[in-house]
This record gives sequence, C-alpha cells and structure tokens, in this order.
Amino acid sequence: MKIKYWLIFFIAISCSVVAQDKLITNITNRNTIALNGKWQCIIDPYETGFSDRFEERNLKDKDAYWNSDVQADKTDKLEFGYSDKQTLYVPGDWNSQHPVFLYYEGSVWYKKSFDFTPSLKNKKVFVYFGAVNYKADVYLNGVKLGVHKGGFTPFNFEVPETLLKPENNLLVVKVDHKRMKDEIPTLNTDWWNYGGITRAVNLVLVPDNFIQDYSIQLQKGAYANQEKTIEGWVKLNAPVKGNLTIEIPALKIKNQIAIKGDSLPFNLPSKELKLWSAKSPTLYNVIISTGIDEVEEKIGFRNVEVKGDQVLLNGKRVFFRGICIPEEIPEGMRRAYNYKDAVYLPGQAKALNAHMLRLAHYPHNENMTRVADSLGLLVWSKIPVYWTIDFGSATVMAKAQTQLQEMITRHRNRASVII
Repeated sequence: MKIKYWLIFFIAISCSVVAQDKLITNITNRNTIALNGKWQCIIDPYETGFSDRFEERNLKDKDAYWNSDVQADKTDKLEFGYSDKQTLYVPGDWNSQHPVFLYYEGSVWYKKSFDFTPSLKNKKVFVYFGAVNYKADVYLNGVKLGVHKGGFTPFNFEVPETLLKPENNLLVVKVDHKRMKDEIPTLNTDWWNYGGITRAVNLVLVPDNFIQDYSIQLQKGAYANQEKTIEGWVKLNAPVKGNLTIEIPALKIKNQIAIKGDSLPFNLPSKELKLWSAKSPTLYNVIISTGIDEVEEKIGFRNVEVKGDQVLLNGKRVFFRGICIPEEIPEGMRRAYNYKDAVYLPGQAKALNAHMLRLAHYPHNENMTRVADSLGLLVWSKIPVYWTIDFGSATVMAKAQTQLQEMITRHRNRASVII
C-alpha cells in the first residue's frame, strides 16, 4: 500500500508543477557560446576569499578573488594570483583531476577569461551552468551575478549588457561543496561527494523576447483514442505581438496561436501519432517559433498512470526490470558528464536486458535522459533527499522544493522520465 501511494505522489508531482519563472530550457538547441575547457583555480580551504577584508558587501575591493589579479603597475600589492599552473577542466569534478583534491571538501575559486564580440542589439545574454556542486557564487568582471545552491540541477543568470567587454571578460565562480546538516543532501550520503563545476557552462544568446519554457505531452488518457491529442503550454519571457507557431513536420502539424500574454496553452489533434514506448521509442521533431525566436526539440509522446498497485504505460502494465546507476565512470573514478558517458552507462543497462534506470541518487546530466529517450529506457529521476534530512526545518524543505522544481523544469519533455 505504501508503494502505491508513493508512486501516485511522485508521478503526480512530475506532471503538475508549472513553468519556472527564470530557468531557460533546451539549451542544447539554442544559440550558445561554450565556456568549457581549462579554468584557472585557487584552492581556498580557509575561506580567505571571503575574509573580513573581502566581505561580500564590499565587491569593489581590488584585492578580492572575484576581481582581476593584474597589477596596475609593478609596485602594486598582489594579494592573490590565478595561474595556468593551477587549472581544472570544466566540465568535470576536481577530485579525479589531481591527487591534492581526492579527499578535499571545501572551496575552490574558478576563473575563466573570454572575449565576446557578438552584437547585443535586441538580445539578452545569460550564463548557464548545467550543475555546480554545491554552492556557487558567480561573478563577472567584478560584479556578483548571483548565488545558487544545489549540486545537480541547472541554473542561469542574466548578464547585464554593460558588463560585457569585447576582450578579456573575467568569469569567476566560487565553488563550495562542504556537506552541511541543513542542506540537500545533508551530512550523510552513500555516494562520493565530487566537487566542482561538474557540467557544461555556456553563454546563451536569446532575443529580448524569447521562448523560455514549454510543456508538450500527450493528453491524459489519449493513448486509446484513434485521434490522439497533444497538449501543453509555451511560456514567453514577455508578451510579443504576433502568432506562436507549433510545428511537427512528421505529423503534418503546423498550428498558429495568437499571442495573448506570456503563457499560451494549446491542443494539437493527430491521427498519425505513434506512441513512445520501451519497445518503440518514437521521437518527433517539434519546432516552436514566434517569428522572433525559434527552438526545436525531439519529443516522445506517452501516458503514464497508476491504477491500484500497477503502473501503466500507454494503458499497459509495466514490469520494472532495471538497475541503479550513479553518475560515475568507475574506470576513471570520476563524475560522468559528457555525451559519450551518457551513451556508455545506459548501454551497459541495455546489455543486461534492462529497460528501467533509477538515476541514483540525484538528477544526472541532461545527456542521460536524452539518450534514454532515444533508447526506450524508462527513468526514475530524483533529487538527493537521502538519509537524515531535516524536514522539520522550513528552510531545508524550501531547498528541496527548489531542487525538485529545477529538475522537473529540465525534464518535463523527456518521455523516458516516468517517476
């Protein structure tokens, strides 16, 4: 009985949370500039970057780690220094990159210099992180963009146009992955606490009025109908004049909706739609356009239900034959992070004749669920609410809810994610 209600809760949660206000989705198919590769770093076990002299409130202090370490002249004091002698690869965990980091839990300052030449006329720029474990303080050219907590979910900050320069922009991220009693996860886990900027970092360029998020799914119960209905909504960052176009070429669907406000619901009937399943993981290319902005994504359509103690996929009972996969590459003793890793790990599951993946014990990188979509693997994705969580604390509960929201926002159009 407990299992039944637990499944109902999680499947209901995964379908009911509405669009997040700030996170941009589907970064893979947007105009981006990658900031991956080698970043210079400073290990900071004593938190001197946040010492009394360099308090966060005094962001203009030239000796602070988030500012340039270039002296105006050779007589100036040099309090700290980034160097190519101390670098870490992004994306990646620091534990596997150098022996000094193997058991390290604390803060590391990352620095990446980059040039930026695109025209910003009628555009917005965001810096997007796939994940940073655990707390990230993000600065650009000495100005703080924001803070994010949560080691496995994506986040982004808008970059003011006045901050960007044609040459030598300074992006600094203070990463702190110390385990804390009032965080998610808490002090006790049973996985390795990899630290660092563990997933890709991109600048995302979008129009001033852009498509921020969307939900495109098979209508509840429509799997049994001869004419199936695709339904959902599109969230714009701001209302624009004109029409929203939703196109699925393989189904000969091209529907226009007059834009009224920033949230647009829709229904798309189709007699030719083939359902996504483990045996037949059909994906359709979906194109959403406003005339100003356009995104496209491959999406599968299926229904997930709970009846009694059974889970049904497209009306048919599912027997879960699967395994748990941590986001690790055992041969390299490192965090998995790229597309090659995402093909390798589910490939091992397929070789064992499994069709279900429990992504233990936290949201894995986005490549994993996209590969699962293409392979017909069913996925249980979870946030790291694991052991001795202090749910009596409203603050801790709020952190868990934020991570859940961020995970669902990223996963909402993945056919493979059923729990």
